[in-house]
Amino acid sequence: MDEVKVRKKIFLTLSGVAVIVLCYYAGGFLSKLVHGFISPSVMGMLVLFGLLKSGVVKREWVEIVAQFFLDNLMLFFIPVTAGVALVPFSSIQNDLIAIVVSVSVSSFLVLWVVGKIADKFESMRDGNE
Repeated sequence: MDEVKVRKKIFLTLSGVAVIVLCYYAGGFLSKLVHGFISPSVMGMLVLFGLLKSGVVKREWVEIVAQFFLDNLMLFFIPVTAGVALVPFSSIQNDLIAIVVSVSVSSFLVLWVVGKIADKFESMRDGNE
């Protein structure tokens, strides 16, 4: 019985990897069709979302791999953070004001939008809407 569980977990892990990789490549293909208007990774996530919502792909098929990626999400930001930390200040000195303004405005907008969405979900959960 224990061997059956191990085989099922291996199958679900391999199927999850296969589905995610196929969705990524499908997203890359669709991204080329729209001339790169949407990045391949975002398009791949939209493909995966559509497949999950339509029931073509079952949640159980990708759950193990998705949970692994979520548990180790911070590791994906290390190369980006190291790359930004290694940029010499002299190369961004001329654009410093534009960078600070754009980071501040975009951060405020993201916080505002997320707050509005969370507020909407909270009111829906409480039954106010």
